[in-house]
Amino acid sequence: DRTSGTEPTPDVAVEFIDTIELMMQELSDETLHQIAFLKLEGYANREIADKLGCVERTVERKLERIRSIWSKSSRLQS
Repeated sequence: DRTSGTEPTPDVAVEFIDTIELMMQELSDETLHQIAFLKLEGYANREIADKLGCVERTVERKLERIRSIWSKSSRLQS
C-alpha cells in the first residue's frame, strides 16, 4: 500500500540524487552547472538570466547545450 503523501520514499530520493550527480558530472563548466541547478529549482529563464547577469537568450542557448550533452551521455542511458 502506498501512502497518500507527496514525499518520495528514501530509495527514490537516493536514486534521484545519484542521477542528478551523474548528470552534473557531464557538464563541463560552472555556468552550465549553475543554470541546470537553477532550472531544477524552478526558476524561469528570465530569472536565471537576472541572477547570472546575462540576457535570457544566453540562458536558452546554454539550456540547449545542457540538453544536448545529457541526451548524448552514455553514462545516463543505463
